[in-house]
Amino acid sequence: MSGHHKLGAQARSRQEREEETSPVWREGRIVEDDTSAARATRYGDGLFATLRVADGHLLDARRQAVRLLAGAALLELDPPPGWEDPEAVVRHLLEAAAALGARDGEAVLRCQWSAAPGARGYGRGRASSARVERFPVPPSRSLRVAVLDDGEVPPPALPGVKSCSALAHVLAARAAARRTAPEAVRVFGGHVAEAVSANLFWIEAGRLRTPATDLPLYPGIVRARTIEAAGTLGLSIEEGRWSPADLGRADGAALTGSVRGVERIETLAGIELAGAPELQAVADEVARARRADATPVPPGEGEDAA
Repeated sequence: MSGHHKLGAQARSRQEREEETSPVWREGRIVEDDTSAARATRYGDGLFATLRVADGHLLDARRQAVRLLAGAALLELDPPPGWEDPEAVVRHLLEAAAALGARDGEAVLRCQWSAAPGARGYGRGRASSARVERFPVPPSRSLRVAVLDDGEVPPPALPGVKSCSALAHVLAARAAARRTAPEAVRVFGGHVAEAVSANLFWIEAGRLRTPATDLPLYPGIVRARTIEAAGTLGLSIEEGRWSPADLGRADGAALTGSVRGVERIETLAGIELAGAPELQAVADEVARARRADATPVPPGEGEDAA
């Protein structure tokens, strides 16, 4: 290995190393060398959900279960055996969380369903498989968000499904990195859509705005909770089509996602934004609602249930 490559390997972050060596829960046990995702890796033939564990509680478990099953139906992918209904999905997720030691503290779980391999080529086998991995919660950040040029990156192939075909998101992340920003808003046909891995909201003249779901975006679980929270607070909500120039009138803005919740944008397209009080109230209500119906992770094998 050359000196350049050695330095590159040494420079990898601790989180990257943890992700490379993370154990996997599969079919009731922890495995270190899992090949169940080969089909998803080769063809993107699968889907996933990312869940947050907070204070030993799994957030949005049933909503995520319903979303997984709906996405599988759109992909014509049979759920893994034993995962056929929301209650079963939640049960398996909690079992995995306990086995992966997520009962205490904070964690991120990634649940992936992969189609079974068939004959050589694109043909599928009959059964699918599930795997769940645990990752550390990402650190807090000062959120600077760039706005990409129209069509700078391609739209997702299946925007309404969290499929394993995520190359469009990878390219969007690279475009954000070129602008030295941790996130970037994607623009298609002159309209802002979503960020690399989150939905976009902003406040303008007391109204909460977000791109409409007929744009190429993935409407996430916390996006729905944010709209619900705004309704609870009596805040006017508008879903529609806006240009990047419209963002310049924002009084405050945020990204929403399952891992980070509602995250305030401090700088959008180089413009510093104040923390709009309406947006903070929505963020507080979303956090309250998520905790209110969170599901406690049960004790793992050998743990005291007390």
